[in-house]
Amino acid sequence: MSIPVFETDHLILRPLRESDFADYFEYAQDPAVASSGMWQPYASEEDARADFDHLLTLYPLGLMWWALEAKANGKMIGRCQLDRYDPNEARAEISYALHQGYWGHGFMGEAAERVARYGFEDLKLNRLSATVFPDNAASIRILEKLGMIREGCLRQYRATRGAPEDVLLYAALRSEWQALHP
Repeated sequence: MSIPVFETDHLILRPLRESDFADYFEYAQDPAVASSGMWQPYASEEDARADFDHLLTLYPLGLMWWALEAKANGKMIGRCQLDRYDPNEARAEISYALHQGYWGHGFMGEAAERVARYGFEDLKLNRLSATVFPDNAASIRILEKLGMIREGCLRQYRATRGAPEDVLLYAALRSEWQALHP
């Protein structure tokens, strides 16, 4: 399954390219981006390269991982992904990350809305969910703008910042999405 390319007002959402590695490493090793994205920054460029190369091999297996390219300068500034896609259950999880230099400009909301639209309209999802740290107010705003509702707290669910921490579970159902996006 190949993923479609999307264009929004400020972004091109497309598959990752070999030429994106420097941009990928730049944002993915930033501790502020990694912390809010629930991973550890890369210990080395070699570690990042191994993950990057592995991602490239997953597209033929159905990876739905869009590189976010800024139209203004052609730079790959982040990613948005549908993960744990289950066509039989009609559900998936959305996750994303954005270069810190591009925070606060609405880029992530624009990308997440487009990927969510693809999930609900093209993949016919019934449920789209996400997890987020309680202190990530910007991401919570994005999820709520997508029409997601806080369903609960997964207690001590992630230890990516050194100790077990709670994460919040958000989700939207197709009917809720359609009510907000007629």
